[in-house]
Amino acid sequence: MVRTIFCCVIFILIVSCSVRRQLPILQLEENNSERLLLNGYYYTKLDSVFFDVIFLYKNGIVYQGGNPRIKEGFKDIDDTFSKSYVNDKKTGYIWGLYIVEGKNITIERYLTPIYAEKYQTYVDKGHIINERQFIITSRKYIKTGKLETRRDTFNFRPFSTKPDSTNNFIK
Repeated sequence: MVRTIFCCVIFILIVSCSVRRQLPILQLEENNSERLLLNGYYYTKLDSVFFDVIFLYKNGIVYQGGNPRIKEGFKDIDDTFSKSYVNDKKTGYIWGLYIVEGKNITIERYLTPIYAEKYQTYVDKGHIINERQFIITSRKYIKTGKLETRRDTFNFRPFSTKPDSTNNFIK
């Protein structure tokens, strides 16, 4: 009896800790539009302390640099991403896809999962102002269908040591 209970507990732990992912709805597609600069990152201010930072790659992959805390301006962001993070290749929720169609941009990324939760995606849609700026105007959570109106203005910052887009999740 004790052995059966022990086996059930171990099984539940293994299943709850496994990485499960919702498949993205966007397809990997190379960005040939040249509407956005790709030799750096885009950032938007979330509040007085945090920024959302994303890298867009020509191959259609998005790397979410996270929400770095800014104390000394962009020096903090640049310092953070000039280091190599090997574990980023194995962290699913920081990778995503994007597509540029005309003056529109669509970005699909993973939500940061809560304990034992499946990786869920959301899709941001917006429009490109110029090669250095785009605005996200809506976000749709794919699992729930919930739609939010947004006004996130992403601005470009040149950056010479951009992280590599190779990862274990999008190929």
